[in-house]
Amino acid sequence: MSNSRWKSLGISDNEELLIELLIHLREEGDSFEDEILLHSGGPVTDLSKRSLLPSLDSIRVLMVEPEGESSEEIPSALSGEVCLGSPSPLNLVIQEREGHKWNTREEVYCASLTEALDCISQFEITSECHKDVTFHPGGFTGILGYDLSRWSEPIRLSNTPVPGSVLGVLWRADAWFIHDRNSGEIGVLGIEGHPWLDLELPEMEGFDMPAIPKLDSVPHSESDSDHARKVSRVRESITGGNLYQVNYGRKWKGEMPGHPWDSFLLLTRSNPAPFSSWMMVSDLGWSVASSSPERLVELEQGIVRTRPIKGTRKRGGSVEEDQKLREEMISSEKEISEHLMLVDLERHDLSKVCKPGTVHWSGWRIEALSNVQHLVSGVQGELAPGFTTSEVTSLMFPGGSVTGCPKTVTLAAIDELEESPRGAWTGSIGHIHRGHGIADWNILIRTLEAHSGPEKWHATVQAGGGIVIGSSPAEEVEEARWKAAAVTESAWGFRTGFSNKDLPERGVEIYPVPEYGGIIDHLSPGLMAKEGSIGSIVNYPCDKIEGCTLLIDNLDSFTRNIAEVISSLGSDVVIADGRKFDTDNVSNAVDELLLNTSPDRVILGPGPSRPESYPITMEIARRSISGNLTIAGKHVPVLGLCLGHQALGLADGWELVESPKGPVHGTPSVIISDGTGIFRELPRKSIMMRYNSLILLPTDSDLIPNSWDDKGDLLMGVTHRTLPIDGVQFHPESVGSPSGRDLLSEFVTRKPVISNHQIEEQVRRP
Repeated sequence: MSNSRWKSLGISDNEELLIELLIHLREEGDSFEDEILLHSGGPVTDLSKRSLLPSLDSIRVLMVEPEGESSEEIPSALSGEVCLGSPSPLNLVIQEREGHKWNTREEVYCASLTEALDCISQFEITSECHKDVTFHPGGFTGILGYDLSRWSEPIRLSNTPVPGSVLGVLWRADAWFIHDRNSGEIGVLGIEGHPWLDLELPEMEGFDMPAIPKLDSVPHSESDSDHARKVSRVRESITGGNLYQVNYGRKWKGEMPGHPWDSFLLLTRSNPAPFSSWMMVSDLGWSVASSSPERLVELEQGIVRTRPIKGTRKRGGSVEEDQKLREEMISSEKEISEHLMLVDLERHDLSKVCKPGTVHWSGWRIEALSNVQHLVSGVQGELAPGFTTSEVTSLMFPGGSVTGCPKTVTLAAIDELEESPRGAWTGSIGHIHRGHGIADWNILIRTLEAHSGPEKWHATVQAGGGIVIGSSPAEEVEEARWKAAAVTESAWGFRTGFSNKDLPERGVEIYPVPEYGGIIDHLSPGLMAKEGSIGSIVNYPCDKIEGCTLLIDNLDSFTRNIAEVISSLGSDVVIADGRKFDTDNVSNAVDELLLNTSPDRVILGPGPSRPESYPITMEIARRSISGNLTIAGKHVPVLGLCLGHQALGLADGWELVESPKGPVHGTPSVIISDGTGIFRELPRKSIMMRYNSLILLPTDSDLIPNSWDDKGDLLMGVTHRTLPIDGVQFHPESVGSPSGRDLLSEFVTRKPVISNHQIEEQVRRP
């Protein structure tokens, strides 16, 4: 293990100190041409503690689109068809710095993003520092472009980058300039012997802020009407039950009159943000300037945190209008649906790497930026043993706020709608050090990506929002233009058609979420786990766990949340991916699954599309309804959630149709029950999070309706006349279901029951 050293260079309240220092290093010839700057702007908060400037002078790794990975025709995700499958191995080009050139040392190929980050971590330097620090040199910093998502969520796409395209770049950073925004202290933290440790802070006299470019030509973009039509296509897909939310991004492209560095400087003043970043890869002619307000994930001292953003309003022209717009945002069913859906998705993703019972919604607030104000939540948990920064980064990438729900399906839907690779936008810039267990990545929104041409830089700006069933096409178009305005102005002097009066600029501020007397006032961030034993959560195949709950995963982005709540109630959970079984012989596959797990109870999980798309779930539903889901002669209790509930209804001969009242996704709703079945311990009225486009029409059969929507019109739950079978058309595990834990607690108490056949056999014995 090496030694590292901290050298203090003084105290400064200059918020742009590292920008000035980078300019000075360039002038002195010490910037090595490649550049990264992690600039924290706006108010000093828990998110914006420090700015960072790394030395990029040792090792560089290019992450390259592999040969033979050409675009292909893929079925329509918007129509409910998804083509799963791993891409060709990702090509890593590992280079060393020699003088002013990068020389390739070796090339390796990795099957996943986790494997790639593990490979890169072999070149880290782990060091001891005599100063108490939570940050360490010798790790890597750089960019993960969005198109690396195929190596974190294996799926086949039609519009992939050209083979040989650089998708990401990571540099080893052996030294960092660090400016602590709370104390004002600036210093160098470096591996012992690094030349930056010999530097003193130079006298700096500021820099000239470039002028906003003069608008010579409007950047190319699709028309507002084309954008609106795509919003309508997504809403149609949601109505069909194929997905819940999609984050579509609209592009503006064109030649820049200036340099992307000028755009970055303008953004630091016009749109200060806690996760702003600058990147230049000189020999590739690739640059990124971002004023991102959003964190993908942070790992520090064993705690994993994410800060999802969803829910938007523009800033008001006055204090009163600004407040009115915040209240309008929090009272909007559409904005709350977007946001809570994302909180549930991030809980699911974090649960993959965190200790059971520790992942929770830690709180929410409104963060007001210069042009827009957002609803922002915190989700966090404790890192589970055996997981590293590689898994944490890969399993969270790309962020749910820039994809949608369910995540895998929406990656394909985005590809279908946008019809081209995204590049840097909605990827991440940050740093990672596996040896010291630290990572921090932003999400590249409010971002300009530029590539150098023969005479001018060519820039792309992309912006959009989460499209849900309540989205208005016209409002989605306007929101994308709001979000892009500051960035397009910095690149071309073009505010996406808005004047200063149309889109006022105000100071960056933070506000609590106001109460307004609606259902959301019943929601409460915090740990869902209570005191008591916590069960394990494992993926099938696994060793048999007596008394476990078997959870069937149907390609959903909330499955781990269900497992978390069941685990917190003391039951071990085995998650079986319903897509990974031999569907040519479904009966044998289910026999083998039940034999190897011997569960005390089974949950048929939610998912997109219709139950018929999931043969394992339908087979278990049919066996359950017919009385043939037994182990050792006992009926296994079954709970169907959303799609699982629909599977039970289909198995009992019911009809599944589009809801006559339209889809409801991510909306806390009043549910009325008759107190039977799984509702036995719940009040007559409870609040549960609904995610459904389809609804069951009951017939006179073995299942009995026992819960409805607040009007009593739509079926929300069923119970079996004689068997331990229940289904609900909502998500009890969601943060939008305050009574959901009590409902699941009732199910967890259930055990297999003796069948009538076994009773008759016992009676006949002498």
